[in-house]
Amino acid sequence: MAYLLARIRMWAAHHRLAWWLAAGTLALVTGLAVDAAASVPDCPTATAGTDRPALRSGERAVALDRDANRLSLESGDRVDLYAVDDLTSSGRLLVSAARVLDLDDGSVTVAVPRRDVAHVAAARRWGDVALALVPSD
Repeated sequence: MAYLLARIRMWAAHHRLAWWLAAGTLALVTGLAVDAAASVPDCPTATAGTDRPALRSGERAVALDRDANRLSLESGDRVDLYAVDDLTSSGRLLVSAARVLDLDDGSVTVAVPRRDVAHVAAARRWGDVALALVPSD
């Protein structure tokens, strides 16, 4: 009888090992498939054939309002961004030489280094962000 119980335990252990190996393999394959399906491909910021500058690594695009005081800007120009509020009589430099990515009648989109995005967002919340055209070299 002990021999029979030992053989049954051996059979159960063997099949348990096969079961866990199959389950682990299935989980690995499923995880890889889900990761591949859930991954989002990089979205190009400028379509091929356009002369609009694209974002570079470490930059984020920020859209700013264009008021009545409009600079004559083109895509690719460099601008300094200044925080202007009603409490102080002077502006504070937020970003130096940000690249203009796109502009239309109501807004201008500039490329801002990732570390300065929070400063620009806070400045927009508490006041205006003024643009100053940087001369080209």
